Formats: sequence, structure tokens, C-alpha cells
Amino acid sequence: MNTESNDNTGSTDPLVRVENLSVAYTSEGHDVPVVRGVSFEVETGRTLAVVGESGSGKSTVAATLLAHLRHGSRITSGRVELAGQDLFGLDRAGVRRLRAHDVALVGQNAGHSLTPSMRVGAQIEESLLPQRLPRRERRAQVLTLAEKVGLPDPERLLRRHPHQLSGGQQQRVAIAMALAARPRVLVLDEPTTALDVVTQARILDLVAGLSRELGLTSILVSHDLGVVSRMADEVLVMRDGAVVEQGRAQQVLTAPEHPYTRLLLASVPRLEDRGLAEVDQDGTRTVRPRTPVPEDAPDAVSLRDVTVDHGSTRAVDGVTLRLRRGEVLALVGESGSGKSTLAWSLAGLHAPSGGHMLLHGGTEGDLAATARRRPLDVRRRVQLVFQNADTSLNPRRIVREAVRRPLRFFGGRSRRDADRDARTLLSDVALDPDLSGRLPGQLSGGQRQRVGIARALAGDPQVVVADEVTTALDVSVQASVLALLERLREERDLAFVFISHDLAVVRGIADRVAVLRHGRVVEEGPVEAVFSGPNHPYTRSLIDAVLDPSDPSDTGGHGPARSQRPPDPPSDTGDDPVWHDLGGGHRIRRWETGPETARDT
Repeated sequence: MNTESNDNTGSTDPLVRVENLSVAYTSEGHDVPVVRGVSFEVETGRTLAVVGESGSGKSTVAATLLAHLRHGSRITSGRVELAGQDLFGLDRAGVRRLRAHDVALVGQNAGHSLTPSMRVGAQIEESLLPQRLPRRERRAQVLTLAEKVGLPDPERLLRRHPHQLSGGQQQRVAIAMALAARPRVLVLDEPTTALDVVTQARILDLVAGLSRELGLTSILVSHDLGVVSRMADEVLVMRDGAVVEQGRAQQVLTAPEHPYTRLLLASVPRLEDRGLAEVDQDGTRTVRPRTPVPEDAPDAVSLRDVTVDHGSTRAVDGVTLRLRRGEVLALVGESGSGKSTLAWSLAGLHAPSGGHMLLHGGTEGDLAATARRRPLDVRRRVQLVFQNADTSLNPRRIVREAVRRPLRFFGGRSRRDADRDARTLLSDVALDPDLSGRLPGQLSGGQRQRVGIARALAGDPQVVVADEVTTALDVSVQASVLALLERLREERDLAFVFISHDLAVVRGIADRVAVLRHGRVVEEGPVEAVFSGPNHPYTRSLIDAVLDPSDPSDTGGHGPARSQRPPDPPSDTGDDPVWHDLGGGHRIRRWETGPETARDT
């Protein structure tokens, strides 16, 4: 293969061609199909998005462009070609050349794919080794790549280890490593799933700009249809290993023909939703209005001037909030804003360094201590559901044990009673109790997240901290988990602290929103008031960064980002010089505007 140039923009022949591809793995002597008869073509410089739910076969198809199949799988029919060459006809040396020069992968979580013990500059330089450049030239190339992907102060950051970078910076390093090979094809497998909306927008703009500059052909695998609308020229929709619809992005996303595509699009939360959407199998969409929390509802938790320090760094700075019984308070903000640190302190994983954090309704309501030091009745009243059930559940213990242990710890139940109650809790979260004997790895992502919710409920809590619990889920599974949380809130009068970077999800499930930036609350209020405005400029930037796949202005591939101009400041009507009080519980921290940034006071 010719790897010397990416300048193929004059050619109309497809660079990537997949013809009638079928993949299967063998189980108990029988072939189990994973991909069935998939065909598509991608021209140089174009982006094809492959979408579908978990198990649809989209990642398997994308991996074939690197001549890769999972262990035990094989191609049963078809071809995968790059520039006319059959990739599965390559010998081992050919496959190495393919992955070193022609096709590069940017995965879902750069924090997991980067080597934690190596400085990031050395990892980028390692990607340049197949080019056999002199060391001085390699180092110059590393700096050029770091600048190209927009790493701030690259000479300093390149000397850091991955854990010393933010999620967006880690992903930029991963993109730099991919570009080091000067590839013709870039495979992007859920590249922004774990990123907040502002960082996601920056990464998408970066990839789009580099694709135009370098003439890259991209295959984007994603369940986020907003990302697809922003990036893709063409869309291919898969279900159960087969293609159900494909075509131009704007056509597929704004006027889908297949019922499954309509179902996926209808399941996507929207900023204008004033409640959670209920979607029928034919894609009919009904938004269920939220039942307002009574004004006289008692407080579940109150925070006053809470600070949390990590060594010499102040992660949370003087936060004052209240959460009522039966209420959902959403914490939003970019990575590093302090939202997870604040929530984890509430759950007892990290002690606050100052201020007051009180639980109302416990025998001893002080939450300043870590969970181990809290009285048992207080400890059980605040429970946490983690973002990733894959890592929070013990892979060697059956799911019934995950729920049974807190039942015995908090309730003193016998093993038999705990087993019975565990099955009941699994049923309460809409899981078949017969699944209770399975290991986490034998469940789907949505089922594992429901196990995590059942485990949190085992303590009979008053407050549940839900930390990005739907981030990694397909849109239809996400919708079902959100509906579950809403039902549990109503049935059990639970208060939720709901952390999310998806503001459309927040609009549907939250009663109130607190926006954090650099550890401070910059805006707080009822969800309707916050989403209607006026807003702090930072809040407006978060809202403007949300991508709506049903909006024609957001579709078509590589379009310009929407304006994020801050609104005019509201009048300072409050007595407190730090806050603009707009009434009804809606308040905005004052800010000073500069030529490019807004600085809080």
C-alpha cells in the first residue's frame, strides 16, 4: 500500500469498501452470527457513522478495518478492502504495516488506553518509531503533533503522566498518537462518551478540522446520535448484526424511514422536553410532565459553605445547597468543576475540609465524617450509584451477592432473608430475579446498572447519589434507566443528587440544577428557570454545546459550532453583592467580562 501521501481528494473511487461482510463465532459447535451481510463504501475525506445499540455489531465491523476480529470469531463471507486490497488476505507483516501506517484507532477511554507509568510525550514518540526517524526529528514531530491537537503548553504537558491530565487532554494525546502514523483511515470508537459537553465539542471540532486538513477518511462508532449529527456525512444503522438503514446523515437523522431508526431518535432526550419521554415501539414520543415537589417538603440534606480540598488544591469552594425529600438536584459542569467531589463527600468517600453538611432524619445528622466514621443509621441513608457498573461490581460474585451484602450489613438479616429481599429488590428495579445467580459479565450494561441501583436501595436510603449513571448506555437503555429512577423517586420519596454532563437528560429528570465551575456554584435554580434563562455565561456555554440530532442545523457533518456568545448580565437586584437573585430560587453568581472569558467574582 502507498503510505506516503493522504492527498487522494481528487479520486472518486471509495477508499474503504466492505462487501457482504458476515462474521460469526463458534459456540458449542454452532456458528453464532455477529455481523450479517453488511456492505458500505466510504470515499476519501468522508465520515461514515455506524450506529446502533450494544450488541448490534457496529464495533465488530469497525475493528475489521484494522484486520482485527475477537478471539474465536471468523469471517464467514464477504471482503473488507482498503484502496482495493483485501485486509484479511494480508500476512502478519502486512497487518503490522496496515496498523502502523494506514489505519489508526481512537478508542472510547484514553485514560484506560494510555500507559499510566509512561510520560505522554514518550507515548506519542513511541507511535513514531515505525517511521525510523532520527531521535531529534521524532521529538520535534511529537511537539508538532501536540500543537496540532491543541494541547495547551505542550512542552510542559508532554512531561506529565496520563493521570495528571484532564479527560479532554488525554483524548487529545490519543488523537496525536493516532495521527503520528499519518493514516489514511481513522477509526473513532465512542471517542467522546466520557467527556462533558464543552470538552466534547472541542474534541469534535478538533477531529473535524484535522479531517479536513489531512484528508482523513473516518469511521465513527457511536451511540450518541448528537455526536453523529455533528460529525457524519453518511450514517449506517445496525441492529442484531444487520444494516437496517443507511444514507446521507441529514436524511437519516431528520427523516428516518426504518422504525428502529425512528425509535432510536425518539429515545434521545431533548432540551425542550419538560419531563422524561416515553417512546413506543413505532417511535411515537410522549413527554410525561414532572410532578412538582411540594414547597413544604422537608429537607433531606443541607450544605452550607462546604469546602473540599485535595492536598493543596481546593476542589469545592464554599458551596451552599439544599435538597428536599422527593427532589432531584442535578449537578452539572465540566470535568474538574467539583461536582463529583462534592457528591462523593456527601456519600462519605471524602471528608469535607470545612463548612456544614447535614442529613435531616437520621439519629445523628452530621455528614462531615467519612462513611466509615458515620453512625450506621446515617451511613445507610446516603447511598451512591457509580458511573460504571462494570468496575463497581465484583466480577467474581453473582449479582445476588452484590445486593445481599448491604442487606445483611445494614439490616442484620439472615442469609435466607437477605436472599429473599435481594430477589425482591432486583424485581423492584425491573430485573428478572432469575438473573440473580449470574455474574456481572453475563448481563448487559443496562442490567448491570440496575444491579448497582438495587444495591444502593438495599440500605433503605433517603438520598441516592447517581454519578453519571447513564453516560455509557445506549439511548433506549438510558431512557429505561431514567424512567426507573423517576419511578423509584415517586414510590420511595427518594431524594437524588444527579450528576450528568448531558443537559438534555438533566432537563427531563431534574427539579433543580446547580452549575459548578472551578469548585463554585455559578448558577442555581429550578430546572425550568435555568434552561429558560437568563444565565451565567458558563451555563449558556454548556447549553449551547448540546447537540440535537433532530435539528437540521446540527446535521450534515463537520458543520461549524454554534455561537456561544454570553448573554447580557442580569440586573443586580439582590442585597448580596456576590449573587444576582432572579426570584423563585433562581440565582446567578456575578461575573466580570473580558475580551474572551468570563471571570466569577
